Amino acid sequence: MPELPEVETIIRDLNNRTLNVLGARFLDVWTDNPKMIKKPRNFSEFKKLIKNKEIKRIWRRGKNIIFELAGGLSLLIHQKMTGHLLIGNWELKSGNWEPFNKGPLIEPVNRYIHLMFWLSGGLMLALSDLRKFAKAELWKTQDLKESKAFKNFGPEPLERSFTAQKLKEIFKC
Repeated sequence: MPELPEVETIIRDLNNRTLNVLGARFLDVWTDNPKMIKKPRNFSEFKKLIKNKEIKRIWRRGKNIIFELAGGLSLLIHQKMTGHLLIGNWELKSGNWEPFNKGPLIEPVNRYIHLMFWLSGGLMLALSDLRKFAKAELWKTQDLKESKAFKNFGPEPLERSFTAQKLKEIFKC
């Protein structure tokens, strides 16, 4: 399972200006596993809502990756046990996604693509997940930030406000 440091690394990579993910728009989306989409539960509604939305911000809460979008929406991706995000270009051949270029994308662990996004600028964002436990949810951003799940996550260990003193206070309980 990707741990918090790995998820933080993914966020930093996605925010790297050379990748051109920030500011890109979602042009299309594909899945072979509609159960991976948890909110809304209907894939066609998910597809309709995310199309042409610009990525304004990419951040993390716990191990959740959040793509904050134009129009007050946010895409939440949780990679769960074996999921991981990939950036590149692929084509669907005989039911399998094959990368255009050789390199890390050709590794066997990257063969389990179940969710694919086409982004403006020619990039594709893939969610590969051997066990199919990963999830994607499309929320109204304000509802997500106010959700019970988000409020119950506890402190963010990478925030400046999380100090040694705060950690001591937590362990006093």
